[in-house]
Amino acid sequence: MSLAGSISKDPRVIIYIAAVVLALIFVLTPIPGYVGMNSGLKYGLDLEGGSWLQLELEGAIVQLDVDPVNILEREFQGAWVVEDVSRRGDSYVITIDGKVPETLPEDLGYPGSRVLVRDNTTRITVPISPEGVVVNYLKTRLDSDVRIVGVEPVRYEIRSNVTREQLDSILSEVNGRVAPGEDTFISGLTPETVDETKEILDKKLNRLGLKDIKVRVVDNRFITIDLAGVNVSTAEEVVGKPGKFEIRIQVGPNETRHVVYGDAVESVDLPRGDRSGMWGVPFTLSEEGALAFQRIAKEVGATRNPKAHEVSMYLDKDEIFSAPLAPELASALDKAPMRNLVAEVGTGDAGSRKAKELYIHLREGALPVNVKIIGSGQVDAALGSQFKFQVALAGILAILAVGLMVFYRYRERRIVLPIVCTSFSEVIMMLGIWSAAGWQLDLASIAGIIMVIGTGVDHLFIITDELLHGERITERSEQEAKGVLLTGKIYLARLSRAFYIILGAAVTTIAAMIPLLWMGFGALMGFALITIIGVLIGVGIARPAYGRIIGYILGEAA
Repeated sequence: MSLAGSISKDPRVIIYIAAVVLALIFVLTPIPGYVGMNSGLKYGLDLEGGSWLQLELEGAIVQLDVDPVNILEREFQGAWVVEDVSRRGDSYVITIDGKVPETLPEDLGYPGSRVLVRDNTTRITVPISPEGVVVNYLKTRLDSDVRIVGVEPVRYEIRSNVTREQLDSILSEVNGRVAPGEDTFISGLTPETVDETKEILDKKLNRLGLKDIKVRVVDNRFITIDLAGVNVSTAEEVVGKPGKFEIRIQVGPNETRHVVYGDAVESVDLPRGDRSGMWGVPFTLSEEGALAFQRIAKEVGATRNPKAHEVSMYLDKDEIFSAPLAPELASALDKAPMRNLVAEVGTGDAGSRKAKELYIHLREGALPVNVKIIGSGQVDAALGSQFKFQVALAGILAILAVGLMVFYRYRERRIVLPIVCTSFSEVIMMLGIWSAAGWQLDLASIAGIIMVIGTGVDHLFIITDELLHGERITERSEQEAKGVLLTGKIYLARLSRAFYIILGAAVTTIAAMIPLLWMGFGALMGFALITIIGVLIGVGIARPAYGRIIGYILGEAA
């Protein structure tokens, strides 16, 4: 059997060739709608030109010393006299001298309250926990989203820029304060909030057609964004610009009517499930928005026949929710406007996932925390093109350097070509995976590719030296050279010994890269990721094939 025929039937070589061909398809197939070089590769800020932003997330995690009774007394005082505030089970009961409007509790942010008037005395039962009272007070006074993030002790996450002094001043009005101690006021946010902010930014940028934008988190307080092909002013506008949110009501089979835009949505709460397992996303409309919602719902007949008039939500003209009004909500809207609504999406795990997605979409109009741009910059497109040329040149020089080093070491042309081709094919396979995943190629990832070439050549040297058993093919004739080479079991033993060394080196390299990948700090993440991919491609595909190919070439394979 000929040499080519023997190699072509080896399963390791077949897998190797198939991987290279598949990688070439991914690399050479243009990306639809991508403005860049006509290939399947996306280029990052360094190579494409564009801008970068650094954002600081404003917020604090605090522990407070405040009595909810004092808060309720102050909030319900107004033009009336609060005679008593007491806690009854899971609720607070506020007794007021005189009659108050039935909408007073909802206006103060306490929906679901019961108002009972008897003998010129009003008794309001508010179903809320002590922590809920504190959250509602801080939301109102700070005009900010507030979350409970700790149980023992109770801690609150304030999602806006606030200082300890400002918070003490607000709480002093209800005889409260920030609890004493250095760890009771921490500038920063929880990892969950930072991840939520990052996810919203990702969705917003991708929705605008800016695919694979690099959004990275640093120290749970800062976010960096690379926007290839986008100038600084556009980048700042894109990040700060909310998505266009709209609520519409179905009028006919293919006709809907506008109700309100996103500016009518004052707040969005976390998804929650009720006792029946139904998941929903609570949100609050402004007073004007609630009036418009009621008026149009009545005009189109949604309050009388909800199933025929579904309520739809759109974000940048994409429908993100559609469902009829709940019967009890339809009945209530027929009598009065409702500010606090819940978009119910389903039950079980599927309902939970849909609720989270809807929550993210609703929050795209405004990030969950206040952000401040603390840094920005731009890479000129011409400079990016220059970097591309320099990187391509560096890659070619690296391959040539590999060839020269191989020839200098072995002085044998039939060894030079397999090593150079193997190194080059590893680059193709790495780029193929990068292209298939849709990741951006930047200077850091290219540095990783060049490093993989270097370590890969070392591994190929180990395989070759083990097969030659330390003998250099220099002045011997081909027949003499074959005389020092062994076949069969000895060949396999030497190849196995080489792979034992290579696997140890590969594991060491991957272990060194994992901390960089786990930290995800800036461009180092791309460097670490492509290095790990390159090493795995080498030990899993390229090295086994090279071992068989060089064996056939040197007359080793049986």
